[in-house]
Amino acid sequence: MGKKILNSKWIYVILSVLLAFVLWLYVGREANPEVTNTLSHVQVVYSGLESLEERGLMISEGAEQTVSLRIRATRDVWRRLNQGDTTVTIDVSGIAEPGEQSVSITTRNISFPRSITVLDSIDVQYTSPGTVDFTVSRWASKDVPVQGVFNGSVAEGYQREEFSFAPETVTVSGQEELVNQVDHALVTVSQEEMSTTYMENCSYTLVDANGEPVANAEQLDTSPETVLATLPIVQLKEVQLTVDIIPGGGATEDDVTVEIDPLTITVSGEAADLAELDSISLGEIDLSTVFGTQTEKMPINLDASLTNVSGPAEATVTVRVEGLSTKTLEVDNIEIINKPAGYEADLVTQSCTVLVRGPQEALDAVTASQIRIVADLSDLDPSTGTRTVPVRVYLDGSSEVGVVGTYNVSISITRS
Repeated sequence: MGKKILNSKWIYVILSVLLAFVLWLYVGREANPEVTNTLSHVQVVYSGLESLEERGLMISEGAEQTVSLRIRATRDVWRRLNQGDTTVTIDVSGIAEPGEQSVSITTRNISFPRSITVLDSIDVQYTSPGTVDFTVSRWASKDVPVQGVFNGSVAEGYQREEFSFAPETVTVSGQEELVNQVDHALVTVSQEEMSTTYMENCSYTLVDANGEPVANAEQLDTSPETVLATLPIVQLKEVQLTVDIIPGGGATEDDVTVEIDPLTITVSGEAADLAELDSISLGEIDLSTVFGTQTEKMPINLDASLTNVSGPAEATVTVRVEGLSTKTLEVDNIEIINKPAGYEADLVTQSCTVLVRGPQEALDAVTASQIRIVADLSDLDPSTGTRTVPVRVYLDGSSEVGVVGTYNVSISITRS
């Protein structure tokens, strides 16, 4: 019976398979031996950052670091390790207070590439360093104003105005100690011989209250990263101040001297707005109200597109009437017109002393009968009683002589 088994062909088949398997194991081990090597630059990643943020915390130091792993594995496994991403994951969700942290690295922290399976044998012998050290700090955020500094120059005949920014503030976020150092964001413009308005999207520097750049500012988050900076460059021009002389009281522009202080001012504006601007009128002066010498303050009013660089908001104007004579006349030719309906108006004033002015020869020919005084009540508020009303004084029959001053009469108003 035993000889039959030995002589059976099946025994040879089984022995052949066993021999082939042994040979396969031997050849496989020789072709894919285990080797020990170092896997460098393994990235450390943190999980649970959302929990830190909810507590107002952040990783301020050590957020970006790598470690090295000393590993024993077959050549095939090493090939796959080098083709994928191996990471060390540190869970920070349980950290509740700021401070220095040190977490030991274990195999449970290490994540290998997806191509590595549970059947692959990987022996992590040690890590370098053996711990992940990092710092947890309080997180803060605040808005700081944007300011500008000009280190360049403007062309002759031009002037720079004040900076403006859009937006006017930027948001700074990060480690509380760093955020608290930031006073403002500083934009610097350094162009030379500028003659047109500067408008650019600019980066900025975070500076402290002393104007010094904040150390480690690159660790802070800022939003937005740039701001629109505008630095107006305007043209300067010296223009003369004038007044408009209204003839009256027997005097014309030829009979007066006008002094204006200041006589000129410097204004700034866009070149197109200044091109046709040679003078600025302070207003009108009615010579019928000027007797002898009159001095008054008159405001310097400019178009909204211009700026008074010189500074004074008003000018002193002195007007002198020269070369004319005056004469007073007692006038009783007083007339009331446009009496209010339902009311009677009677003169209380029976005569007025009227001053007239002109060349002496023409004055000598003027008489009181040539003067009419008219009280127009068309704009009068109808109510009874005695009141003073302004009147117009007319001089008939002479073009060289005029009435000087303003006049009033008293009237009595009664119901009709």
